[in-house]
Amino acid sequence: MSVNLSKNGAALTAAYTEVVDNKSDTNWALFTYEGNSNDLRVAEKGGSPCDHKCPRGGGRGPGGHLGESGQSVWSQL
Repeated sequence: MSVNLSKNGAALTAAYTEVVDNKSDTNWALFTYEGNSNDLRVAEKGGSPCDHKCPRGGGRGPGGHLGESGQSVWSQL
């Protein structure tokens, strides 16, 4: 199985561009899968790795950041 980037490609690209843009306050984005599919989507984005929306402890990955399927890809640039 491979990750499907085409379904939400525009939103994924926009979130990535926002993170790498020095003029933007966004410096992180969390990507996750939609349910049990291979479709990657933007879960959250923001201006600090763990703000009030992020769970703490437990789980896999930095700070226990998990998507609804329990899988996540963390991008902080």
